[in-house]
Amino acid sequence: MPPIVLCCAVMAVLAQPVRADQTSSTSETLIRLTVAPAPAPRPALRYLLLPDLREMNPGNPIQNYYKCFMEQQKFFFDKEAFRRREELLAMPLKELPARELHDYGRIALSQADWAARLDAPDWQILQKLKDDGNFLLVPELADLRKLAPALKVRFRAEVASGRIDDAIRTAKTMFALARHLGEHPTPMGTLVGISYANTAIGPLEEMLEQPECPNLYWALTSLPTPLVPLDKGMEGERVAFTREFRELDSTAPMSADQLARFIAHTPRRILGEPWTAAKVRAWLDARTKDEAMVRDARRRLVEHGLAEERLLRFPPEQVILLDEKREYDVRFDDLVKTVNLPAWQAEAMTGPAWRGEPSPRPATPGREWLFADELVGPSQYRVHRKRWLLDQRIALLRHVEALRLYAAAHDGTLPRSLSEVSVPLPDDPSTGKPFRYELAGDTAHLRGQPPVGEEKNPEYNVHYEVTLRK
Repeated sequence: MPPIVLCCAVMAVLAQPVRADQTSSTSETLIRLTVAPAPAPRPALRYLLLPDLREMNPGNPIQNYYKCFMEQQKFFFDKEAFRRREELLAMPLKELPARELHDYGRIALSQADWAARLDAPDWQILQKLKDDGNFLLVPELADLRKLAPALKVRFRAEVASGRIDDAIRTAKTMFALARHLGEHPTPMGTLVGISYANTAIGPLEEMLEQPECPNLYWALTSLPTPLVPLDKGMEGERVAFTREFRELDSTAPMSADQLARFIAHTPRRILGEPWTAAKVRAWLDARTKDEAMVRDARRRLVEHGLAEERLLRFPPEQVILLDEKREYDVRFDDLVKTVNLPAWQAEAMTGPAWRGEPSPRPATPGREWLFADELVGPSQYRVHRKRWLLDQRIALLRHVEALRLYAAAHDGTLPRSLSEVSVPLPDDPSTGKPFRYELAGDTAHLRGQPPVGEEKNPEYNVHYEVTLRK
């Protein structure tokens, strides 16, 4: 598996929201919230969850995030500090030693607050991506991942001690960093950004349960959708694979030696295990011996815009390989064009082939498409689903705050149906339809719909159980 795709698979496991008091059945994630009725603040946007322009300063935040580690290496990398951080993250909120953590992180995390309020993120790796392609190393992402647990500890400590304004400042920092990671030109950067945003969800839920927490309906409504866009990461993947195909000439016939060099590097740089140059050669030979297959490939390339008289001079291997690249481009665009659509619209357009089912490699080459079948499909689609899951979680929290608004205006009661709520409510991004809502006694139940194929996966079956504080 190519390194960038492998990183996606690894990071997809990390991009999950977690709550200390979260319970789950075999098919859903149940999150119980006890909240107080609360009207909207005045002015309505007194509280926000991303820094607004009044807080921003000119500059590149990326280098300033790195300064966090320069300031306090022991705080981030010391084994005992790491162990203590893990202990604090697992601790119930009421047991957190809030006084001990009053100034948690000090200068290092203050530097992160400053960086999150700079306005021109530039990772400065585009040229390196063009040069290294699939073998691009991104150690900067590994370092920045250490910021999330530390900020989460500070966030929870601020909530536990009732310092809501400070907690909202930390939420802004975490969501801003997630947005900045969305500017990283790799899918891995996108997934780390989604993971960062999810890291902030648990403490945010804990904050909503505090009696003094203001209503954040308009703050949640003001967040951009998607919170972490996929555009830059997916375009970066296109750049990486374009680099791998640069030896495949579409302007002039390639010699046998040129084709041999391209075939030799294809398994290592593009396909990965278990492909070998010999298997790729066998796959290619089986197709070049079929005149109808070569003729069909040439026809598709002509329709794609290449001159037929030029293609007639190309050896069959070159024609087949160029047609493979063409098919990869077509399928990749079919996926990328849907990145900013809600899940239900994207899945309706992309069809069952993109629904994230595993696509095991064959023991021997023989699939219809070499590059497209191997490189475009479930791994990229899982990135989409992680983003949709984050958007769904934020939309559900917006519903929770709408319930608090309603209760504040109706003597501490909950609505019998969502149609009684007076503020706009987002649809479930998984279905394009309203979220499922049920009032059972004094408890409201909010549920999202899982995407196709995830009906029994608790991660995709989020259930909020909301009770009003007496």
